[in-house]
Amino acid sequence: MRRGLATALLAWGLLASPPGNALPPVPLHEIVDTVRDLAAAQIGRPAAEINTVQSLFAQGLTENGLSELVSAIDLEFGIVIPDSEIHRAKRNDAVNGFSCRRLADLVAAQMHEQ
Repeated sequence: MRRGLATALLAWGLLASPPGNALPPVPLHEIVDTVRDLAAAQIGRPAAEINTVQSLFAQGLTENGLSELVSAIDLEFGIVIPDSEIHRAKRNDAVNGFSCRRLADLVAAQMHEQ
């Protein structure tokens, strides 16, 4: 009888669900795409025109726009990227500037910590 119950629970996904409130991991490419969409809306350009590795500032993002973009990212992913991480990323990313890819890496790191 126990075997039948276990089989039914597996079929319903109850035994295979992640522990607690954990969500399945989001693939990095999906995070990059979502950050690109949010950045495009902030800059006022189509997402297809946003280069994911080029500086967002070079593509038209302003400092005020960055604050709004980070807030939108926090809401979208249910995380909080600390200001210190934003400032560190801007300072340490002199070659490509502050890109969608760099923001996506910060999002993934915050999601991993949860």
